[in-house]
Amino acid sequence: MTTTAPAPGPVGRTLRQTLRLARTELVLFYRYRMALYIAVLPLFLAALGLAQEGEEALPGIDMAALFIAGTIPLGAMVVGVMHVMNVLTARREQTILKRFRVSGVPPVALVGAVVLSVLVVVLALSAMIGMLLGVRYQLWPSAPVLLLLTLVLITVVMVLLGAAMTPLARNAEIAQMVSIVPFLLFYAASGLAVPLEIMPDGLAAVCRALPMAPAIELVQSAYTGHDLVGGPENASPAGIGELWLASPIPLLTLVVWCGAAVLALRFFRWDPRRSG
Repeated sequence: MTTTAPAPGPVGRTLRQTLRLARTELVLFYRYRMALYIAVLPLFLAALGLAQEGEEALPGIDMAALFIAGTIPLGAMVVGVMHVMNVLTARREQTILKRFRVSGVPPVALVGAVVLSVLVVVLALSAMIGMLLGVRYQLWPSAPVLLLLTLVLITVVMVLLGAAMTPLARNAEIAQMVSIVPFLLFYAASGLAVPLEIMPDGLAAVCRALPMAPAIELVQSAYTGHDLVGGPENASPAGIGELWLASPIPLLTLVVWCGAAVLALRFFRWDPRRSG
């Protein structure tokens, strides 16, 4: 008597489709030269941070090390917004997305695959920047779980926002230009281009209500072991428990942005835009 394995349920089937598509996404990312150029940008910005060496930002922590730690979430912003918006717009106009929908692949598998592939790239970039911090400044994450959670949340936010903005572009060329606008906005409000502590209080509060500034403060806190939520002016050494106690507001900000980005996907277009 032979027995047959039970057929996987819809959740298991969707998960397998997501993982299979994510693997394909990574292969395509590697083959797409423009994507590699985009991915290098956070590493370039991290290298620029070396010019700030010599001044102490926190007790025992160089200004350059603090800046470089802050560049870690930029991978999610650059790849999640600029690359995802460009690629999904191109696939929409080539009817690739429409064919996937017709073939029965659920939207959650398609979007989930993009999120997973970008997360792998973000973690790889984070590891490279982390090695620079560790080797040059002997700075290793004080709260690695908080660091990982922050990277996952900011990656989800940026990928979903990049996907949600694709209706603004008629084709991939326009998508490349349009994606520069949110990139510049998020970077200007991140606290890296202009420190939030020198901004007017109202403007700094607006920046912290956007996703990048909370993510950067959380990553810097998780790396340095100092509570940097709200700015470095009152930062103090903190243990893992104290870092988690200081993190609910920025984490909640990222979660709210995740929810807003999911709602924005209602405007995502699967069919090509008709000309004329």
